[in-house]
Amino acid sequence: MKTNNQQIISGQYETYIDGDGRQIVDLAGGFGFQVPEVIEAVSLQAQNMGLSNRVLMSDPLIALCRRLAELLPQPLVNSYVCSSGDEAFEGALKLCKGLKPKGNTIVVVQGGDYGSLSYGRCLSAPQNYLEMQRFLGFELVAIRHVRELDKVDWNDCFAVCHTSTVMGEDGRLRLIEQVLLDHLYAAAAKVSAPVIAVDVQSCLGSLGTLFGFQRYRNTPDIVVLGGPLGGSAIPIGTYTCSEQMAYQVYGRSSPAKHGSTTAGNPMACVAAMAALDYVQAHDLPRQCLDNGQILAQALASFGAVACGAWVSLQLPADLKPAELCEELYQRGVYVSAPRGRELILRCPITARAEHIQRASRILKETLSHVLNPIA
Repeated sequence: MKTNNQQIISGQYETYIDGDGRQIVDLAGGFGFQVPEVIEAVSLQAQNMGLSNRVLMSDPLIALCRRLAELLPQPLVNSYVCSSGDEAFEGALKLCKGLKPKGNTIVVVQGGDYGSLSYGRCLSAPQNYLEMQRFLGFELVAIRHVRELDKVDWNDCFAVCHTSTVMGEDGRLRLIEQVLLDHLYAAAAKVSAPVIAVDVQSCLGSLGTLFGFQRYRNTPDIVVLGGPLGGSAIPIGTYTCSEQMAYQVYGRSSPAKHGSTTAGNPMACVAAMAALDYVQAHDLPRQCLDNGQILAQALASFGAVACGAWVSLQLPADLKPAELCEELYQRGVYVSAPRGRELILRCPITARAEHIQRASRILKETLSHVLNPIA
């Protein structure tokens, strides 16, 4: 008998227990559930000092900012800590506006996920948020190809944005073409328009590198982190830029003053440092590559393609995605609803290989069962 109590009760790494007591392998991405080292670090910090307002500095906040300065490429050394990656992205756009106050145009690489707040929605799906864009009062130019750079009024541009992966015109998940980024960075540099790498979903190893933007040879002017950075313990987001850029807009004010009320609180900062420690100690970028290959090889006959720990495959036009997702859930695998006809499987960063192998068998059996009647 099918049941639908899909609430989460508990979990660890890639597996959680739902309301009916079933073990579900989560293939929706993120850091993973209840990683002991992260939870222990946060619990210890909570006993000492949990939340603090953004006017007060703390040792964990200072330590996190220093850690990011060590890990990110030069000259990215000044970090501003927010309550989420989405919030950090909007903070990064405000920084860009402060650098070029007369500019009114944002250039964006089309097909990326820029978040769910106001600007993020406009950039992710421009056609759906034209009224919001008009309300916010900016011009948007979305590009996919080098030839489209000619349609940009570069003198009016105050920010250039790209994610680490995009949905291509064919609906498939892919990396951005390096030649496009090379031309985009060069054009932005000529007019001193800052380039923002939005690395919210792809940071901490998902694409096989510690930070997603490291799949490319370009160094952005601003990097936005979030999502997995909090170790699935406490939400946190950051945006990081050069010291010169930070001083030009913010002067010498505290990095804690450019987020929400409790942004940069000690527990969130400790969670981020513990997550970074865990990722580096266990070489999780390599593990993400291996997990992606497990899925891609098992589903090769269905046209699966791996991009780090993320694997995409196209579904037939006459297959109902919602029914497939439900069937997989009943068999013990949770996947996000497809965007269009593309099913994207995202292994959590801390996922263990044996559980991904189990999920791959379930996926293969389910897809074969569902597609056979169609064939």
